[in-house]
Amino acid sequence: MASKQYVCGYKYCLHKNEKVSLEESVLVGNRHYHKDCAETKRRIIECAELYMSYIEDKTQYPTVLRIINTLTFKNKVPTEYTYRSIANSKTYYSDKPVYVLYGIRKAFWTQEFPAQ
Repeated sequence: MASKQYVCGYKYCLHKNEKVSLEESVLVGNRHYHKDCAETKRRIIECAELYMSYIEDKTQYPTVLRIINTLTFKNKVPTEYTYRSIANSKTYYSDKPVYVLYGIRKAFWTQEFPAQ
C-alpha cells in the first residue's frame, strides 16, 4: 500500500511542487513539511525573534519576517549569516542594533564577493 502524500505546508517550499510522504514529513501544528523546509522556517523565525528582542516596536514582526524571507530566498543570504549579523550587531552597537535589515544583504555580498 502506498504511503500517504502531503503537500508541503511551507509557503517558500524548497522542493517546487513535490509532495512529501508521511514517513519523511515533519508535523508542525497540523501541517506537514519537508525536513529541510521545516528547518529553514525554524531558522527564519529564530532570526526574526532575535531581531524583535532588540527593538521596542513589536508590531513590526510581520515586516521583519517578510524581509528575512526576502533575504533568504530572493537574495540568497544564508539564515546562519543573518542570525550572526543580528546577534553581532548588539555586540558592536550596544545602544542601537541593526535597524535596517537590508544592510545585511549588502554586507553579505561585499564580504563574500569583494570588488576586484
